[in-house]
Amino acid sequence: MTSSKAVSDPLNAPQLKQRAAYSHWVREHVRWSDTDMAGHANNLVYGAFAETGRAILLRRFMAADADPRALLVLAEFRIKFLSEAHWPAEVDVGTGVSAIGTRSCRMVQGMFIGERCISVAESVLVLVDEGTRRSSDIPPAIRSLLLEHTLIAAPEPLAS
Repeated sequence: MTSSKAVSDPLNAPQLKQRAAYSHWVREHVRWSDTDMAGHANNLVYGAFAETGRAILLRRFMAADADPRALLVLAEFRIKFLSEAHWPAEVDVGTGVSAIGTRSCRMVQGMFIGERCISVAESVLVLVDEGTRRSSDIPPAIRSLLLEHTLIAAPEPLAS
């Protein structure tokens, strides 16, 4: 039995498992210390790979001296494990923006060893006002920067 939620789940979009969907890339490595007793990368390392991909994409406007500066904080994170990774694999992390709302954006990521997609992830990031520590509207300049990283093959528009 397939639920309608599973069908509409953005992480089920076949495009996310294709390297061509992403324009922003970071290369990571499975370290020996990332492996478990079964010899494959443990589940936590996939989250770390995703975090690095997001951080590298966002650092151009999250750095202390960035102009414009924006503090985007992680509000939600989901990951779908598709395949094992083993030491000393090189993992390419593709990151793209799939939706931009008034105060938040949604990013999706694909992690690949060669052409094989080993994981897809989805993150919701909220813009936080550094003075009040409350969510605030994404200004046009930041919105424009995020739009530069829109997925090449977006799964579907998401309501904001």
